[in-house]
Amino acid sequence: MPFTLFTLATSMIVASLSLLVLPDFMLITVKQMLLCNFILALITFCFYRLKKFSVFQIIMRLNILILALGYAHAFALDLLHQAEKISVKKQSLEFTIEEILHQQAYQTFIVSTQLEEGGEPRRIFLNWKAKERPFLGERWRGEVSLRPLSARLNLGGFDRQQWYFSKGVIATGTLKSAVKIDDDFSWREKKLQLAMKQTADLSSQGLLLALAFGERAWLDKNIWKIYQQTNTAHLMAISGLHIGLAMGIGFLLMRIVQFFLPSRLITPFLPLVSGGIFAAFYAYLAGVSIPTFRAISALIFVFGLQLYRRQYSPFQLFILVVAFLLFCDPLMPLSLSFWLSVGAVCSLIFWYRYFPLSLFQWQHRPLPKKVRWILGLFHLQFGLLLLFTPLQLLLFNGVALNGFFANVIAVPLYSFLLVPLILFSVMANGVGEAWQLANALGEGITQILAFFQENWVAISQNLSLILTALFNLFFAFLIYFIYREKPLFVQKLKPSRCFTLTLQPLPAIKKKQGISISIGIALLSLSIFVFRQYQKPIWQLDTLDVGQGLATLIVKNGRGILYDSGAVWKGGSMAELEILPYLQREGIVLDTLILSHDDNDHSGGAKVILNTFPNVALMSPSEKNYGESHRTFCVAGNTWEWQGIRFQVISPQKPVKRADNPDSCVILLDDGKYKVLLTGDAEIQNERIFARTLGKIDVLQVGHHGSKTSTGEMLLSHTKPDLAMISSGRWNPWKFPHPTVIERLKRHQSIVENTAISGQIRVSFYPNNWKIDRARTAFSPWYARVIGLSRE
Repeated sequence: MPFTLFTLATSMIVASLSLLVLPDFMLITVKQMLLCNFILALITFCFYRLKKFSVFQIIMRLNILILALGYAHAFALDLLHQAEKISVKKQSLEFTIEEILHQQAYQTFIVSTQLEEGGEPRRIFLNWKAKERPFLGERWRGEVSLRPLSARLNLGGFDRQQWYFSKGVIATGTLKSAVKIDDDFSWREKKLQLAMKQTADLSSQGLLLALAFGERAWLDKNIWKIYQQTNTAHLMAISGLHIGLAMGIGFLLMRIVQFFLPSRLITPFLPLVSGGIFAAFYAYLAGVSIPTFRAISALIFVFGLQLYRRQYSPFQLFILVVAFLLFCDPLMPLSLSFWLSVGAVCSLIFWYRYFPLSLFQWQHRPLPKKVRWILGLFHLQFGLLLLFTPLQLLLFNGVALNGFFANVIAVPLYSFLLVPLILFSVMANGVGEAWQLANALGEGITQILAFFQENWVAISQNLSLILTALFNLFFAFLIYFIYREKPLFVQKLKPSRCFTLTLQPLPAIKKKQGISISIGIALLSLSIFVFRQYQKPIWQLDTLDVGQGLATLIVKNGRGILYDSGAVWKGGSMAELEILPYLQREGIVLDTLILSHDDNDHSGGAKVILNTFPNVALMSPSEKNYGESHRTFCVAGNTWEWQGIRFQVISPQKPVKRADNPDSCVILLDDGKYKVLLTGDAEIQNERIFARTLGKIDVLQVGHHGSKTSTGEMLLSHTKPDLAMISSGRWNPWKFPHPTVIERLKRHQSIVENTAISGQIRVSFYPNNWKIDRARTAFSPWYARVIGLSRE
């Protein structure tokens, strides 16, 4: 590969990947890039004249890298600059609907609009509380309540701000009503409307529309869950598999047509062009979403190399394609689907490099054509199982135990039956019973996959690291074992027939590279695991970021006590979104759930928690039933010990039928050295009752999210907390925490942490000290920083 091309490709990849980790103050502006390039150009010229060619090449590479960094960082800085300009306000806007994300129980869209007169169109995320059912391509006018980007953030959890920026979104907004001003639909949108009408009464409408047009707004939640928990969710994203299938259909059709053409027109070029046209058509039908754009761009790039007869190894071609995609959109690494696509392709390159299907023979001859495609499917899926599963574990903290078999069944059914039938239905305008047949097939496949659904297993981050190491060590062992100097023969199946492995010569350097890479990944995974264990405190206190609510977790030796469970709403809860995923990631088993009182933002997720952990003991100051199996009342004077930590109930004095703020369960934790006070929403009049009984404490959970009705002077003067933790949602309507409370805490020299700014707050207690960790810090990546803080 030419030096300059490979250097450009690797520099572009490094520059884009840097956007995953660099904070905003480390991003290179265009001016800084030009200045560095100018200085390095002078230095390069000097070393060239001095004939120091080795130094010359190093500086040239550095110059190209800085050029790539400036190019990639410009995209991030532009989005960040535009996002920082947004303030909380109502603004009359005209907007075009570009993406429909949800249009069932609630409606969310990504729309394009001009936020400034004469400015460039910008994308915003819109919540629309309306009876209307807006559609793609429609243009509306309405008054939008704009807000700067903000999102909850818990350690190791989903970063919604990262997702916003990956979509090019710079603000969020809420719309109550609007007026449609234009409905000039494109050909694709007209086809989508027609397909929606024709499939309105079909049980798998959402599935059919997702596969035909890449629109998942109408996909049933239960169906999506089946595909997620069987490792077949990739079938829903119109990406490489579907685009490749479309190209194959176009290629095959042209080959058939060539049977009837003159011999001069029978060339390999026409089928390739036909396949490319079909693939481009399917990409257009799918709305050229991010996965589709990646697939079609890679296809066009490879097709161009084929036309120019440029030959590269699979790994070199992989580097070039990834660099080309990142040149088109440097922000792609912010998208989870990017890593799934790249990870799958990279895994297959390694798998086929060391274990191609040609290794396997029957009676010392190539496999019969009749069974080659079946064995090829198993061979491909086994490679993904071995090499791609570790990435899935690290990204999703879970795995479908029988996902291998689910994919073996689903992939050919989708590839050869369902997707071609859906494309035929779209092109034929649903003629005859095409949609009904596609619906029956889709429903049947989904029912088959439902049998595998119950085998989804949640995996903690620590176990994911260990399994990643084991998978890679096993792969290294396979390379070493199969490519031994002595030929390997597998056990005979019959006396006259044998299934053999025919070894192709493998250069020693390639064998060494494969083993070294696998062992390197294994050692890295084990090192991270050991480091996590080394940093493990005696116990820790986690205040999770659950928006305007409270969920505090006491953790020791993999066991936990949860104090409050966040809010619940129609169709979801903070327990499902934040609390349970965190428990699964950390491998924590709950022993007790304590509800401070019965307000929704504190007890809303209780039923979800109790359903997930049915043996958990519930403690509450109220008599309200949450479906618990074991209940104790939170009453002043109650004490118990849990793994060496003493729990003492300070308030209330008696249980009540429904616990309100004054009835909050106030608990003092004491491990013999450090003290923590959990107050729920206890008010100042309650604090006056128990404040005199308390001494110096280390950590205070600030009452009522920082309301001025809590955290009074008496409590602070008696306890003098070193750290005050506030759990509140950004942009909450009560504007918590109140400035007087913050002033009061600072006057008592308390460190103040607020989940609305810091995200999750973790306090780790060690034998001789304690420390604070935040999900969001000054050194967090640029996309995770607090946006618009100066405008509040």
